[in-house]
Amino acid sequence: MKTLDDLKHGLTDQQLLAAQLLVSNEFAGKEKRKLEEIAEEVGVSRVALWNWRKKDLRFIEYMSALSDITLDSYRSVADAQLMKLIKGTSNNGLPAIKALELYYKLSGRLVDKREIVTKENDAPVRKTKQEIAEELRKLDELLN
Repeated sequence: MKTLDDLKHGLTDQQLLAAQLLVSNEFAGKEKRKLEEIAEEVGVSRVALWNWRKKDLRFIEYMSALSDITLDSYRSVADAQLMKLIKGTSNNGLPAIKALELYYKLSGRLVDKREIVTKENDAPVRKTKQEIAEELRKLDELLN
């Protein structure tokens, strides 16, 4: 797995700044900035910014890694909210069943299991070369 430093290699200072600003912008919520504003701050055109975001694989990988790091930084917030839902302190005093289910899935104590059962007579029928040749001959007759 590539490190953030590995992903930085080959990107310009403008691209590094643009990636940081774009990722921060996605997490900004209501305070989100227009792409034109970000392009202007970086010192490139909106088209250049768009091309980096859509066509430059290094840039896209770097942005993705920055986004992962930002998301990971919210882990404690998500865990705290999950515990509130489990305790019922954020849901009228009632624990949320889905939160309990998620907790047990995350802890490995609840695993979804599915079983697929097939019947013997559902197995594909094997045909001999002669049978296949006969069917091909009949199809050929229909076409002619």
